[in-house]
Amino acid sequence: MKHAAALLCATLAAGGAHAQQEVIVCPPAILASTTVTTADGWEPVGGAAEYKLEHAQLFSGHPSDEVQVTPDESAKGKSLIAQWRIRHEQAPEFWIGCAYRHTTVVLARKLDTRLSRCIARYDQTDGPPPGHLQSLTCS
Repeated sequence: MKHAAALLCATLAAGGAHAQQEVIVCPPAILASTTVTTADGWEPVGGAAEYKLEHAQLFSGHPSDEVQVTPDESAKGKSLIAQWRIRHEQAPEFWIGCAYRHTTVVLARKLDTRLSRCIARYDQTDGPPPGHLQSLTCS
């Protein structure tokens, strides 16, 4: 019985040593407003607008530095798969971003340093290229 418990503990410990998998869920839409600086005599009219999710991005370093990592892409039927290799020797940190259509807004978050790749799957029959983001997973 003690041996079975020790074997179970060793198996669980070994399983915990594997790279984790993280499913990243980008908000499907954001509500954003524009700040406008106008000329004398003009008044901005309008309010916030909803912007739909367009695609995922990987950044080498903080997104404000605007260093995007180019994915390897492959098409299979109506699907497009974008895969990024995360090379930690190239940058101290990597960030994943969710970009929104018709705006420069990107929602971004820092990735765990144990992750070594991210995969985005798109449905090319839905929306402008690259298509509708179906899933985003990093491992």
